[in-house]
Amino acid sequence: MKRRTFLKITLPLASSGLVGAAEDTKPELSFGVIADPQYADVDPTGTRFYRNSLNKLGACVEELNKQELSFVTTLGDLIDRDLASFDAVMPIYDKLLHPHIPVCGNHDFFVADGDKAKVLGKMKLQKSYDSKSIAGWRLIFLDGMDISVLRQPSGDPATGAAQKYMTELKQKSVKQAQVWNGGIGAEQMAWLKKELDTARVAKQRVILFNHFPIFPEDIHNLWNAEELVSLISKHKQVVAYMNGHLHTGNYIAHQGCHFMNFKGMVETETQTAYAIVHCFSDRIEIQGYGMEEARRLVKL
Repeated sequence: MKRRTFLKITLPLASSGLVGAAEDTKPELSFGVIADPQYADVDPTGTRFYRNSLNKLGACVEELNKQELSFVTTLGDLIDRDLASFDAVMPIYDKLLHPHIPVCGNHDFFVADGDKAKVLGKMKLQKSYDSKSIAGWRLIFLDGMDISVLRQPSGDPATGAAQKYMTELKQKSVKQAQVWNGGIGAEQMAWLKKELDTARVAKQRVILFNHFPIFPEDIHNLWNAEELVSLISKHKQVVAYMNGHLHTGNYIAHQGCHFMNFKGMVETETQTAYAIVHCFSDRIEIQGYGMEEARRLVKL
């Protein structure tokens, strides 16, 4: 069977002129997306205004609470550094009227060695990767920090193994083999394959969420991005992969899958960035706020 193909049209949704009478007007699923608030009580660096993320996040939560959503996801980097930063950020998320499902980002583990084991608890995550089925959609939340030189204390064997893996990637000229990136381990990858097989049998469409981009090639990508792209290409039910990390954002379609990189909220002094995603049987509509563009991802 030939894999489904999608086109991306970037237009303000209200004026696109593409909504016909035959199209569904009520989405099957709607959810909020936030990427990289990256809060810290520190002065700005370049275009990153760390303190300002608290006000941006508060206004974002107020708006999302007005909407009918199944959940809100934050695509990593809730904080920039220091475990205490979570104590300022999480009370804002607690005001959400919708379930909040964050994924792990590299900056979430920019904390002291003695605090690294506390990060998942601060993020209110019982599992670092998980899935949820809603209205014929399977939503899979990945842990791109599974293999990382930042995840565990410096003397932990897992840190040494991650360092060795990163060095091997560098020797192979893999440009994303950088300290600020991470990878998905064999156990999680096996779990993901089972999830995708289950979705195929159940005839569910799939959206993957992760902190790190995987396509196109970029220095910010997941360490083993090529492996994950290859897996997605074998599962036609995966219609979208959504991530943060690259604050400038990006979009590309590849072999029938939308690769959507949301922009970082921490960027700029006053502008925000977040989105509401509406999933229909024949398209995905992204309602952008602030710097985030409105997009219409159409299945042919």
